[in-house]
Amino acid sequence: MTTVSASFEVDIAHLHELGVVDPSSARSLEIFTSGQLNSNERLYFSLWGSKLLSTVSFEAKKKMFTQGEEVSVAYFVVSGHLLAIQGERIERLGPGSVICLAEGLAGLPSSKTVITVNAVQARIIPLHKVDSFIPHLPQALRDTIRTNVMRTLGVKQLPKGVL
Repeated sequence: MTTVSASFEVDIAHLHELGVVDPSSARSLEIFTSGQLNSNERLYFSLWGSKLLSTVSFEAKKKMFTQGEEVSVAYFVVSGHLLAIQGERIERLGPGSVICLAEGLAGLPSSKTVITVNAVQARIIPLHKVDSFIPHLPQALRDTIRTNVMRTLGVKQLPKGVL
């Protein structure tokens, strides 16, 4: 039996109600610094407005990842909705979701097939760039990243030499 087991998205309508409609507008920056946003909204705002990430668009009903395939980039979802399928388990993903970052950082293949439900705009997270700066981070932050990757993947240990 197939079940929808998880769902995640940042409430974009709430951000728009607050006046956050463009990550570089004065009003949006004022709201960001005001403390009105929760941690997921702050992360969304930061990645949405990052000048280090490129934007890509996907049409509806397009496969972004296939379970078992190598992961060379991860995506941060700006708008649109997706389904992540792993066997009988289905997850609904929306704005604010980060797709395949844990697998990419761990050097593992995609754990899920990810398909767009409608048009999706995403920011590309180039894993080769992320890999290059992780060794320069403080040990405590590297340990935090490693722990989060293991938790996301549901593993107790990562392959030797990873993170």
